[in-house]
Amino acid sequence: MAELTSVFGINSGFDTAKVVEQLVALQSRPIDINLAKRDAQVEKLETFQELKSRLASFKTVLNTLNKNNRFISTQGEFSPTGTTSSDIVDITTTSSATSGTFSLSVTQLAREAKLTSEGFASLDTQIPMGTLEIVAGGTTTLININSSNNTLDGLRLAINNSGAEVTANFVNDGSSTNPFRLTLSGNKTGADNTVTARIFTANLGIGEQTVLAFNETQAPQDALLELDGISISKSSNTVTDIINGAILNLRGEGTGQVKLSTDLSEIRDKVNDFVTEYNDLIEYIQELNQFNPQTLESGKLFGNYAVQNLQNILRSTVSGEVSGAQGPFGFLSQVGVTTQSDGKLTLETSKLNDALQSNLNNVADLFSSRATVDNVHTTFIGFTEKTQAGTYDIRVQGGQVQIRRQGEADFVDATGTGNFFAGPEGHASEGLNFRLASLADGDYGSITLAVGVAETLNRQMSFLTDQGQNGPITSEINTLTETIDDLDDTLLRLDERVAEFERNIKDRFANLEIILGRLNTQKESFASSIASIQNAFKQ
Repeated sequence: MAELTSVFGINSGFDTAKVVEQLVALQSRPIDINLAKRDAQVEKLETFQELKSRLASFKTVLNTLNKNNRFISTQGEFSPTGTTSSDIVDITTTSSATSGTFSLSVTQLAREAKLTSEGFASLDTQIPMGTLEIVAGGTTTLININSSNNTLDGLRLAINNSGAEVTANFVNDGSSTNPFRLTLSGNKTGADNTVTARIFTANLGIGEQTVLAFNETQAPQDALLELDGISISKSSNTVTDIINGAILNLRGEGTGQVKLSTDLSEIRDKVNDFVTEYNDLIEYIQELNQFNPQTLESGKLFGNYAVQNLQNILRSTVSGEVSGAQGPFGFLSQVGVTTQSDGKLTLETSKLNDALQSNLNNVADLFSSRATVDNVHTTFIGFTEKTQAGTYDIRVQGGQVQIRRQGEADFVDATGTGNFFAGPEGHASEGLNFRLASLADGDYGSITLAVGVAETLNRQMSFLTDQGQNGPITSEINTLTETIDDLDDTLLRLDERVAEFERNIKDRFANLEIILGRLNTQKESFASSIASIQNAFKQ
């Protein structure tokens, strides 16, 4: 380019380089326009991605409320009897725990086996070479003792690296001559997890000889307890399967009472988190969709249908009646969660607390999902995000299991095999799973499914953010991504076109300078010839 520029204007006297620059700039205007479009689309895409991220965060909060066993939190408490210490058991509850009271008596804790060797003078004292045999819980581990590990410390490392179900350590007993002992502790508690250890050699004609023995200092044992008078033996002090939804960590011996009760404080915290996250989301959406008529300034997604629809969904869900709720409460406002004029929620804690104490399950219906059955021969199994709230009648007619949503005229055939069935695809009951104890013709009562605000919003958030469902937000992101890709292709073609134009126009101006140079030369030659002729005539 420098060589071409150097000839520009050399013969014409024009600032040809400047002319080329202006022509290229004019030809580049479509690039500038498309770059501006691309920048606008990128900003819009980043905004939608941020919105999707906030929706996913809100969905995380909804997942603490959208199922009945998640909404109703249970806490465990141990009350000692008489002089028993309160430090008998720690109680941890899971989402499947229900309220109840149980008497507990712990008479023995589970413990592991412990072994010790004879004393040694130091950690570097050499021990006999041979084979260390460890038998833990019926599993044998053999360790070859050679010059690389035949010290007390070397043997400890070899044991801990062997994979045997024991842990090796040192104990200093204070002896003036041989204070260091190697100890082995079983990694598992319980009477079946015995541990033995010895070092032996095998010599021809003599057989195996034990050269170092380990003595048992603590025998393994099971935990012994009684729950409501039932004797129980467990190999571990962590007991997970005697009270549904409760984990008992036994810490000492004694008696007392285990009480599982509803944790109203945690429920209030969950509801408060829901209100806070909802308000943050609403505020962000309002910023995206705002318009100031005085300044004519607008939000980044002002007028976008997907955003406006999202705002309407959120507001109508939290303010609308909950279908299937059983009890006096059918709206969030009745339990202290009220929609304000600006679209945000406010929480009246005292009103929520009164509602929780008067009818916990009804309050749970407003937020979470719960199913009830009114026939002993019908068992509710579960449902999916496609199952709609409502009451469904179940019957068997002509050997065919059928289901109908109350309010509909006709039954439809359920799908399934054996005794397990589900609502058919495309019906309001789709994904509603249940089991029948009998397949004889007759009525089998009804299943009532309440789908509360948190579950309804959770389904909406899944639809909006799940790539597989291609909801409105995902669709916007996909469309914007495709548009940006198309603009990138367009910009690439325009760049190539402008580069080609610049090459052509430079070549033409360069050729023009060459032609002008030739013409100037011819002009000078012609002028010289005329001058010579004129001079000849003068003579």
